[in-house]
Amino acid sequence: MRTRLFTGLIFLIANIMMVTAMPLHATESEDQKLYLKRLKYEFDNRTFAYLGMKKAAQVLKNKPAGVFYQAYYDLEVVNQEIYQRSADALNFDYEANWFTRFRGHASGFVTHFVTFSPESLIKIIVPYIPKLEQLRDLADPRYQAFFDYIVAQEQAQLEASQVAKDEGWEQGALVLQAFVDGIDVDKVAASSDAK
Repeated sequence: MRTRLFTGLIFLIANIMMVTAMPLHATESEDQKLYLKRLKYEFDNRTFAYLGMKKAAQVLKNKPAGVFYQAYYDLEVVNQEIYQRSADALNFDYEANWFTRFRGHASGFVTHFVTFSPESLIKIIVPYIPKLEQLRDLADPRYQAFFDYIVAQEQAQLEASQVAKDEGWEQGALVLQAFVDGIDVDKVAASSDAK
């Protein structure tokens, strides 16, 4: 009962944070506001995931899901480097607030009591991908590689979660690890000399 309550609470919080209404038509200034809102949310999401997956990988180390969460954490470690370098190039002054850090630590702590199933991850990721695609469409084309990467890394998480659901945690981990191994940080990180 307690496990279901924790899972439901975390799922509810994640959905509330991810699912916000998108305007159908926006003016240029509204587009800029939406771009900055989505960009900040994505940077917050990566901080949240980094902190949560770090703890989850430690807690689940000797459990079947451990290999998957370690691969997920490996992705988030690379994401931290890419996003930090890109923030500088985008002139985006980002610092995670206390709530984002709290959510990240809390989600990692919850893994002491419950392991988030692949189905739970899928339910969180699926509605988020269109928001990242919208962010990519609003972004400066000079930074196309970075914004394409933002969408691709989320799609890799989805694919890995779907494989984990169908074939087991270890197979899902292999999908994530293959994605991580294929990342060229210098090619995807936004740089100030982008043309």
